[in-house]
Amino acid sequence: MKNMVIVLITIALISTLLQFSIVDGEQVKVAWIKITGYISPATLEYVRSAFSENVEEYDVFLITLDTLGGDASSTLEIIKIIQLSEKPVLCLVYPEGADAMSAGTFILMACHLSGMAPNTLIGACQPVVGGAPSNDTKLINFLVEKMISLARTQGRNETAARDFVTKNLVLNHEEALRYKVVEVVARDPREFLEKVDGMNVKVSGRDLILNTRGSILIEYGKPVKVLLMEVLSDPLISSILLAVGIMTLLLGLTSPGFGAEIAGGIMILLGLIGQGFNVNLVGLLLVVIGAGLLVYEIFTQSFGAMAIGGIISLSIGIILIAGSPPRPIYVSQAWFNEIITNVTIAMIIIAAFFGFLIYKTIKAIRMKPYLKEIPGEYGKAVDHITPSSEGYVMIEGELWRATSREEIKPGDKIKVVGRSGRTLIVEKIEQE
Repeated sequence: MKNMVIVLITIALISTLLQFSIVDGEQVKVAWIKITGYISPATLEYVRSAFSENVEEYDVFLITLDTLGGDASSTLEIIKIIQLSEKPVLCLVYPEGADAMSAGTFILMACHLSGMAPNTLIGACQPVVGGAPSNDTKLINFLVEKMISLARTQGRNETAARDFVTKNLVLNHEEALRYKVVEVVARDPREFLEKVDGMNVKVSGRDLILNTRGSILIEYGKPVKVLLMEVLSDPLISSILLAVGIMTLLLGLTSPGFGAEIAGGIMILLGLIGQGFNVNLVGLLLVVIGAGLLVYEIFTQSFGAMAIGGIISLSIGIILIAGSPPRPIYVSQAWFNEIITNVTIAMIIIAAFFGFLIYKTIKAIRMKPYLKEIPGEYGKAVDHITPSSEGYVMIEGELWRATSREEIKPGDKIKVVGRSGRTLIVEKIEQE
């Protein structure tokens, strides 16, 4: 009987040890993933690559946040990656003075353990749609339930989670710790890993005790693909690419043969890729109208009125495309105000520069050719000219339509002896 009791106790101890898998601090490798700036498809690709490439090399993932928010679909996909991870995912709002607003708060709430550096903020999760805070009941209810479910899963304050969305609640590091929204306050990732040492987390149904003291912290670098996507996904850069691309294309159409049309087309495509969608109806319509006005200006004499209208139309269209994406995004209103201001300033500079170039091009096209002295200029015949048929002659690098009272063959040297409207009267110079 005594032996049976010993066997049962041994089995119970083994079961307990199996349930609480302890990560040895001497062997722990922590992958440090830095999320900064606007959360975009590039951010999603960065996180996905960190969790999928060489995942066996890391025991713990640490995400540091410094963001005002970003794209909704990218944020939700990042949350799925965290929830499906078989390794502990920790989160720290870092460095001091950083913020993890809107989409950043959603990511923080999804992580198994979260912390904040001093003087950091989280919250303000009301969605922004079309450049303005959304009160759509369907969307708000979804986000509230999503936030609450994340808080419930990690044992965090569900009331605060709800208020993040419904009341745009914002908490500093002390308040977040007091209201049990985060577990730790730490000045840097190393201090954070020291403080979470010994804490229990539940990952994929398994209880793990972290032993992260003395762990190896490895910063996960961004692949080249992510770096390129990051540049293109920036709303300001993609807007500038669209604006410069369209105007370069128009400039190329006014001065064909220098490759500007190709460069403009490429920039337009890159700008659209960066936006992550095909331009919405209003923005596209304004862009098309603006382009049409500029082309019309080239072939008419409206004294710049059409060009000015076209540039204004293009500018508004680009601003709408940048400021009112069709997909919901989780960002603060301050971010939207800032991006619209930046895009507007950039558009004014770009419009002024390209407006000047287009004006000079149109002026050059409309300018009548000029000869210093008529008659008296010399040149060479390009076509066969007879008293009954006109042809072209080359004078000082310009082609001129010409007629003659005698037969002139191609290559013969000629002299201008008169002019009838825009047609020159020439005669052949006898070869010595």
